[in-house]
Amino acid sequence: MRELAAFAVSELAASGVEYGDARVEDRAVESMTFRGMRLEDAVDSTSEGVGVRAIVNGCWGFASSTGLDREAVSTAVERAVRIAASGAGKTGSRVRLSAQTPRMGSYSSPCIEDPFGVDKSEKMGLLEECSRIMNSDSAITSTYAQLHSERIDRVLASTEGTLVESHLIHTQPFLQAFAVHGGDAQSRSLQTGARAAGWEWIRENDLLAASERVRDEAIEKVMAPEGPSGVMDLVLDGLNLSLTMHESVGHATESDRALGWEANMAGRTFVRLSDPGSLRYGSDIVNFTADNTMPIGLASWGWDDDGTPCQKWHTVRNGIFQEFGTVRETALLVGRDASRGCCRAQDFGFFPINRQPNFYLEPSLEPVTPDDLISGIARGIFIQGRGSFSIDQNRVNFQFGGDFFREIRDGKLGGPLKKVLYGARTTEFWGACDGIADARFFQPMGLLTCGKGEPMQGARMTHGASPARFRGITVGGGVR
Repeated sequence: MRELAAFAVSELAASGVEYGDARVEDRAVESMTFRGMRLEDAVDSTSEGVGVRAIVNGCWGFASSTGLDREAVSTAVERAVRIAASGAGKTGSRVRLSAQTPRMGSYSSPCIEDPFGVDKSEKMGLLEECSRIMNSDSAITSTYAQLHSERIDRVLASTEGTLVESHLIHTQPFLQAFAVHGGDAQSRSLQTGARAAGWEWIRENDLLAASERVRDEAIEKVMAPEGPSGVMDLVLDGLNLSLTMHESVGHATESDRALGWEANMAGRTFVRLSDPGSLRYGSDIVNFTADNTMPIGLASWGWDDDGTPCQKWHTVRNGIFQEFGTVRETALLVGRDASRGCCRAQDFGFFPINRQPNFYLEPSLEPVTPDDLISGIARGIFIQGRGSFSIDQNRVNFQFGGDFFREIRDGKLGGPLKKVLYGARTTEFWGACDGIADARFFQPMGLLTCGKGEPMQGARMTHGASPARFRGITVGGGVR
């Protein structure tokens, strides 16, 4: 792969491009899904190919080709250069890349036990037993149990002299049970998400015990009363907050949306190019750290698809918005000298675009437990896990659900609820945060399929938080 990437770059240089790069990739995916007590789907696939970018007279060109041979690479190079040349002078502005030192190196994500080395019969047996446990109560009418693993080997080379490689393993378990009672159906899931890790992540989740919990809580939920409506206080766990921050902070602070380049998948953003350093995004205790160096993070690749090193920085510090996530093409346009390394493509067949980094809500530095947060609430709801959501075209007004709900009364956790939704405006919501638990209770959540772009691409990143308290949030019941 390194030789092919170097060959592609030599071909690009010989063609006289202003800039060019090549991504050579070899990917494998293994996924098994049980529905009920039967195997519904089994995927064992591989793909390999090269994606080539070129700049000619200030215009991008891109082409890709499957296969790892010199003929495929030469074809992709020729097409990328021809496409760039055909568009030169017709785009209205020239591509300008921020300066960058050429990089050399290799990065491997943590993996103790290779999931592709675990016998398929062991995986099938585990999923079958999880399904049996979840279906052991007659109130459960449907279940899903899934194991997903992917391996990504990639080499990136550029005409500037960068030559880097990444070896990534991502693993994800998933369980879900649906319970029916009194004409209503409710579900409960295991939502710990994907992780840059091997089979040890599956073992850590203890799926047999998790299957019992998912089954029992699905039944509790369907038999629970509907949640109240009104203005009240909430405690949201890290898994719930992972989706809320993804939609209202992560996408809202992507530089391409602020520049007006991206309006797909829920539009642009309310954050302006002049807002870094001044926009009040949340209360003083709200700190969002972007961190593409976190070992378990799905956006931790060593280098992004521009060859920019993965980095750590503040998106929001002490409640104030600090800076956008950038790529080399957008950094100069939003007032930065260098990219933050947010350029990633779904795979070799796609042009890389501005994507969210790993980022998380920083936990309290002082000892704070979820019970401490709950004890300060007279009337409220504790929400666990991710549910439905909607957000407007400028990432201002939103509505989120959850996966499991419990009433809070007079500082104590009460019984389960169902059909709970909360809604707010982005900066008002994060401004209402007045308590965060400490790092002992931090929950990361890795996402494998964040959709963006046209044609749409899926991307991977990890978010996280400790449980946090929000005052005076509007809560309404779900569809009745």
